[in-house]
Amino acid sequence: MLSLCIQPVCAQSAQQYISHGDDAMQKGDCYNAAEYYRQGLEKYEFNIEMKFKYAEALRCFNDYKNAAEVYKKVAEEDVTKEYPMAIFWYGSMLRCLGRYDAAPAQFKKFLNRYKGHDYYEQKAQQELEACSWAKANSTKEKSKVIHLPDTINTPYSETNPFQSPDGHFLFSSLRNVSPPKKKETYLARIYMAPADYSSTHVMDVPGDPARHIANGAYNNAKTRFYFTQCETADKQPGQLRCDLYISQVKGTTLSAPDKLDSTINLPGYTTTQPNIGSDERGNEVLYFVSDRPGGQGKTDIWMSRLRDGRPEAPINLGAAVNTIDEEFSPFYDSQTQQLYFASNWHYGYGGLDIFTTTYQNGSWTAPKNLGQAVNSPQNDFYFYKSWDRSKNYFASNRKGSQYIKAETCCNDIWMYDTGEHIDIPPSADSTVAADTTPVVALHRDTIPATAQVTADTPVSAPHPDRHLDSAGVAQLKQLIADTPKTYIDRSISEMKQLLPVTLYFHNDEPECCNLRDTTALNYVETYQAYWRLLDRYKKEFSKGLSAGSKTEAEREVFDLFTQKVDKGYYDLIHFSRQLLDALQSGKKIEVTIQGYCSPLNYNLYNIKLADRRIASLKNYFYHYHDGMLVYFIDNGQLVLKGEALGEENAPKSVSDKLEDTRNSVYNPAAALERKVEIVSVEVKR
Repeated sequence: MLSLCIQPVCAQSAQQYISHGDDAMQKGDCYNAAEYYRQGLEKYEFNIEMKFKYAEALRCFNDYKNAAEVYKKVAEEDVTKEYPMAIFWYGSMLRCLGRYDAAPAQFKKFLNRYKGHDYYEQKAQQELEACSWAKANSTKEKSKVIHLPDTINTPYSETNPFQSPDGHFLFSSLRNVSPPKKKETYLARIYMAPADYSSTHVMDVPGDPARHIANGAYNNAKTRFYFTQCETADKQPGQLRCDLYISQVKGTTLSAPDKLDSTINLPGYTTTQPNIGSDERGNEVLYFVSDRPGGQGKTDIWMSRLRDGRPEAPINLGAAVNTIDEEFSPFYDSQTQQLYFASNWHYGYGGLDIFTTTYQNGSWTAPKNLGQAVNSPQNDFYFYKSWDRSKNYFASNRKGSQYIKAETCCNDIWMYDTGEHIDIPPSADSTVAADTTPVVALHRDTIPATAQVTADTPVSAPHPDRHLDSAGVAQLKQLIADTPKTYIDRSISEMKQLLPVTLYFHNDEPECCNLRDTTALNYVETYQAYWRLLDRYKKEFSKGLSAGSKTEAEREVFDLFTQKVDKGYYDLIHFSRQLLDALQSGKKIEVTIQGYCSPLNYNLYNIKLADRRIASLKNYFYHYHDGMLVYFIDNGQLVLKGEALGEENAPKSVSDKLEDTRNSVYNPAAALERKVEIVSVEVKR
């Protein structure tokens, strides 16, 4: 799998070299693929297809330096413009080399040439912004991270540092597991070392020896051990698919593992990288990473409450944490109530960076980059804090890691001292008790018939609390200067094509049962809370129906959530991106938002409720990209207009009977009236 030896391939055509390389790439053998393409280029120097595939193979094993050189050649030689992605990846490789001055030119060139309206268009714009952010947040402070010794790190791959209940240092590593003189077989295993890292041996995890066994985590009480087992994905020879397993801890041994059921391990999808936290009531929470449906992007972080060790239906952490790209390696610190994770989308220094977020006032805070003292232009992930809090560990393929062929090919474990120390690791009870962070705030399913409406005490809309500091303003101005005019014009057009952007709410939300005209809630929070009521909507709308009618009613509800509620939310994400881009034209933009209600109350109440729904959307804009839109709101370039229409536009067929909750609350027809809409965008010179 990792062999660098290739049988002579003399007297072969260019297509034969390409075929050999393609076969190796399909198997995930990037090293041998690169070698086939390299040998072919010695004979067919100007074969641009082979050259592009050579660059792809180099990128596959993180050889950023050589990949950048080859992508550059492809971009220069591509006179027919068949390989626009060479420009994109050349810019990406430059950013992974820390060349924040050179990379933006490639992303601008790509945006001007690329015709697609997809992930790569969005990613190129995000990379432009990230380069500006990295330049503004670069320091000359010397990193104090320490590379763990050769007893831990190898030229292959080490990740997932953590500790056992008795204080041993544990980690995952990809190594040859075959006996001496046998054909080499490389599989991931969990390894164990004493606290001084003086020796290493495989941890006795009772898994399938033919599969990868990795990504271990203990629960807070150290009574259960979670880990992953991975195998080659069906019809994707170079990709792995993983499931989560659990063993009971019995002294220093582990019981035979049980595979978590399909609530967590959704068939056909990857579920991996478990970590245990706890919620505001002391309940254990399982965090994990998955590419399952319902997420924000490629791989997302999910959470599931554990009731007596049994997982509940998982919940996506939402758009504040997860993105259209990749999020990895959650670690929940119960002492500080912070969640650490890695992402290659949020503003960072290169590939994956490590971020932290906390759950406050019903939502996750904007992720904070740990900075250049920890993060590098390469990949940094798998953060872990030792039990005595004296050391922070993480994995990285930064320069200085051991490698096989390219200096940034492979992950090693790194560490730095925190300056903290506690004498005794937290006990199970103290760990749980100390964690008072609400992981998810579930809004009440309120019904007006039993609710008490508070006095009419309207308050003005909350003033935005997300103002950019001087560095943020400088970064935004640089971004405006860097963005191509053609891209801005396209953004204005696409933003208008999305209209109307329709966003839906649960009954009487946000903040039931008052006559205030504003709320502190952000639309993201109301969307997430609404989605968690899917099963209740199915149950209530299908109650009392025959089997066939019940199935049809449940399907109607499912379609409501997936085709309406979800669509509106993702349209909002796209709209916000285009809005930020359009504002960089310097033109004044006026956005009109209308709020609606179902007819379940008197009209004044519904007008105030519509106002609160508009306010929740405005709050979303105030917090978008950590306050970037506030800059334009403060200088008058962005105007958000609200029009509360109450129930006056609701169809007469929608029930207004308080006692008939099946039709007045849970019926999709009624749910479609509880909304706000972005109805117009006016661009002024």
